[in-house]
Amino acid sequence: MLPTMSGIAPKISANNAKAEQHLLLVEDNPVFAAQLSDAVAQLPGRWTVSHCPTGQMALDAIAHPEARYDLALIDVGLPDMSGVEVISGCRDRFADMPIVVISVITAELSVLNAIRAGANGYILKSHSVQKIAQDVAQVLEGIYPLSPQLARFLFKQLARPAEKNTKNLDDFHLTPREVETLQYLAQGNSYEQVASLMGVALSTVQSNIRNLYRKLNVRSQAQAVSMAHSLKLL
Repeated sequence: MLPTMSGIAPKISANNAKAEQHLLLVEDNPVFAAQLSDAVAQLPGRWTVSHCPTGQMALDAIAHPEARYDLALIDVGLPDMSGVEVISGCRDRFADMPIVVISVITAELSVLNAIRAGANGYILKSHSVQKIAQDVAQVLEGIYPLSPQLARFLFKQLARPAEKNTKNLDDFHLTPREVETLQYLAQGNSYEQVASLMGVALSTVQSNIRNLYRKLNVRSQAQAVSMAHSLKLL
């Protein structure tokens, strides 16, 4: 059975701070919440899942002065409020905590708003437990999942033709392979597809992505896609 939050934040002692990590799970569907809990159980280390079935319970949990979370998985469709509000609250409270949206493809606009509010990545509800575990593992490595469908949607929605970009590609000192990686990502390819198209290992693509995030000063693939558009890489 999943633990459920009631406004009380999890506490950890100094002795087990490194051994135990905390997930804030904001999901009203008990079946999917259980699947996510099973996925997290496959990750290395010890995890405590704090399950909040409503947005208000999540906001109360993060407001606790001793609250600390290592990751948040948040559904955008909650019964009492938009998950975007919860994401915004989490980002204000924990500036560096990875926040991942849990949604379906049909909720593209909601996911876009969630990313603008501070979400880093996107996990499909239709994925298997194994795939979700893989996606969460990537998040913990600083690589945030984004579906090809959503990447294409973001590419269209994040375009800002009225704004003039005063920087050009040379200002970011990207290598040719990093530029190529960014181009393929902006076209909606998955990491595995990028690796195949470039003829390199998946680990090489992941390394390129980390370098892109650092050089472009972005924190998510969605932001990198927007940057690719502004730099006219397509």
